[in-house]
Amino acid sequence: MQAFKYKGVQAGQKVEGEVVATTIEEAERRLAAQDVTVIALLPAKRSAGGQGDSRASQTGGPLRRRRVPLAHLATLLHDLGVMAAAGVPFVEALDAVADAAPSEKLRQTVLAIRGEVVSGKSLSVALRASEAFPSVVCELVHVAEEGGRLDLALKAASSYLERVVEMRKRIVNALLYPMVLLSVAIITGVVLVVIVLPKFSTIFDRMGANIPITTQWMLSFGEALRSNPLYTVGIVVGLLLVVRWLWKLAMTSRAVAGAILRVPVLGNLVARLALARAFQSIATLISSNVPLLDSVRQAANVSGNPVIRDALVGSCNAMEHGVAFSDALKQTSVIPKTLIQMVAVGERTGQLPKLMAASAEHMEQDVDGRLKALVSIVEPVMVVVMGAIVGLITLSIILPIYTVVQNIR
Repeated sequence: MQAFKYKGVQAGQKVEGEVVATTIEEAERRLAAQDVTVIALLPAKRSAGGQGDSRASQTGGPLRRRRVPLAHLATLLHDLGVMAAAGVPFVEALDAVADAAPSEKLRQTVLAIRGEVVSGKSLSVALRASEAFPSVVCELVHVAEEGGRLDLALKAASSYLERVVEMRKRIVNALLYPMVLLSVAIITGVVLVVIVLPKFSTIFDRMGANIPITTQWMLSFGEALRSNPLYTVGIVVGLLLVVRWLWKLAMTSRAVAGAILRVPVLGNLVARLALARAFQSIATLISSNVPLLDSVRQAANVSGNPVIRDALVGSCNAMEHGVAFSDALKQTSVIPKTLIQMVAVGERTGQLPKLMAASAEHMEQDVDGRLKALVSIVEPVMVVVMGAIVGLITLSIILPIYTVVQNIR
């Protein structure tokens, strides 16, 4: 038998103490029988031989950032919430979801979190250390650990991630066809310039044709691609890396985001998407008893847009000096007045989470409709662009031939 120190919640109150059991799983079962929701469980003394947790060697290694799909994380949180509501010991629940993980990355992440929990850390700390979960999820779990409704928090976090995944799917599905058209246009142009046009170049030379300037440009471009393929690929990759580096710079990303927001149609779409994500985060956090100031601060970090993030951070600074949330939003220039009015009504009626969630849902539906409308316009434009590319290359071939025919006549 071995003594285990535990921290948990019983009847809404934080409790801690020791329980004696053969294994950590048995300790959790004994605590569950006492209606104790375990937050942290740690062997009081470790034997020299390292006995104790039978899966201590399967902790997934040190916690490090693992890119796990949000859909997998949503399923993980949902399953943990269901098992927590059923009174399943938490370490046992983590073992179960690790064994059923659909990917090795998710399994390693769960085992690493399990190792942190077994070592005595709280679940919210373990989730934050894994860097796989959004800060909103970690904050929800942290507040639940203080209040004792961890199962509800896990389910709320799962629902939040499911909404994020669903919105991403809508955006990807809307942009998929235009991106395919653009890719086909680029590939077609490169094939014509690199393979087809050079074959006509020798014919033009033999015929002594007077090559137009557009054809000369095409031939030079195709020759550069053919003679220096690695150099060309290196330039493209280098440019992409530079763009990525510039985007990570706060000043650059803020300037680009501000410029995008000023673009007609597109700017409104991007702003509403970021605001929908932020408002949904705030509504979820407030509903789980997270303080409003902390909720807005967390939402700023997950908004995904530097301009919106700065606006929400500025609102937090104003709220720290006693300004109401709606009045703080009025001081920004990027939050629509209709949203500010909804927040003001929510503050007056005490229905802020409900109204913000409704606003977020409305914006998501609006973004979905605007995306479909934008794609319906972009699709024919892409077809015209493809036709223009092929037509320009075709003219570059036909014009020299036409010149030769005219000279013969």
